[in-house]
Amino acid sequence: MSVETKPVLPEANQGPKPVNEKPRQPRISPGVIAWLVLLFSFGLFCLVVFSAYTLITDYLSHSVQAQTGLVEVVKDHDDTVAVLHHGQSKKTLVNTREEITAGDEISTDKTSTATIVLFDGSQLILQPGSTVQIKKLQVEIKQFRLKEKQIEVLILDGLVRYTAGPDSKYSQATIKALLPSDVAGMAPTEVIINSSQRGVYLLTVSRTRETGVHATFDNQTRQPVEVYGGTGTHVTVAPGQRVSIEQGQPGQPGRAGEHPEELLINGSFINGVDSWAPSRPETAQINGAINFDAERVEDGTQPRARIFRLDPKAANDPSETNLSQQVNRDVSDYSEVWFSLKMKLIDQNLAGGGQIGVEYPMFVKIDYVDVNGQTQHFFHGFYWKASDSHTQDQDRLGFSSKLPQDEWQEWRLNLMDNRNKPARILQVIVGSSGHLYDSYFTDVSLVVR
Repeated sequence: MSVETKPVLPEANQGPKPVNEKPRQPRISPGVIAWLVLLFSFGLFCLVVFSAYTLITDYLSHSVQAQTGLVEVVKDHDDTVAVLHHGQSKKTLVNTREEITAGDEISTDKTSTATIVLFDGSQLILQPGSTVQIKKLQVEIKQFRLKEKQIEVLILDGLVRYTAGPDSKYSQATIKALLPSDVAGMAPTEVIINSSQRGVYLLTVSRTRETGVHATFDNQTRQPVEVYGGTGTHVTVAPGQRVSIEQGQPGQPGRAGEHPEELLINGSFINGVDSWAPSRPETAQINGAINFDAERVEDGTQPRARIFRLDPKAANDPSETNLSQQVNRDVSDYSEVWFSLKMKLIDQNLAGGGQIGVEYPMFVKIDYVDVNGQTQHFFHGFYWKASDSHTQDQDRLGFSSKLPQDEWQEWRLNLMDNRNKPARILQVIVGSSGHLYDSYFTDVSLVVR
């Protein structure tokens, strides 16, 4: 028996099967893409908002706010309180008041006084002949609530009284009075002022070609003040103490009376005429002469100045020859102002002080402003030749002293003993007057305590 089968025929158009064919991936729907874009945009927006919030918060919590001050003219005869604003080339003359900011420089001339009132109530009184520069004047806000006032004032020249302002509005303060140095590249001396302590801080800076920069600081408050020198030296100045700074180096603090301050420069004429201005009247036919030399003494040599006029042709021709030095220093905070000098009277042809009582072979004049604001002219003459019938009345000689001839003598006087006490010394003049004269002098000194 047989089984009949049908032949198997290939399907039409059937090709060979592909080897290892991958399954087709499904397509991402447009809706999903839209959500992804939306989520990405939202995340980017949140990042921008967070960054902006962080920046604003950081700015507000650590912002620095520039502050201002005000210069007020106290006394000025000829409009010479001036402000050199930061970035300007010409000074602005202050009539009554002028606003100032950090970087500004304020100066007074020989006859002007000014007060600087800062934003926190601090006051700086600039005596005549003073210059200061405002280095920093700002308030820094930290963590939204901590307010720190930052004040830095550089005393360039003259005398400045600094009275710190109240501290009630500020959580802390950084206040510095800066005293310059004449050493190139050296940082200024920093006087750290405690703003919570009311009182006066007296800062003095003097500059001369011969001695460079000399500075002093007086602490007239009731608590210590820290002073950091440009050399890194640190001293503590107790209440009532004074410290001197030379070339950025603070000295040893002490009581003001223990550290007297010399206001004259080159009083022994070691450097000849330096810091002194010679004067001879142009009307005289024969002028006096000024020489500088040294005299041998027991312990070495003594520098000295000599003023003489010995030409017989000048016997009837009055003339004055002198040396003067500008001082321009406020002395109202001192209890003693001692003037002294050593002299040796050699010759004079007029007896006493001459017919008008001012012609002496040696005299001293001190011009100053007294405590009442009046200008005074102190005068004292020295002579060895006794007065005669042609000499001014003896009452006039109350302004003079008779000394031995050809002997070194020292004379000193406390100007605070005068009826008109000085508040500001303007200048010192030492010289000779008359017809014929010859005198030596040295160690001219003006010391404040």
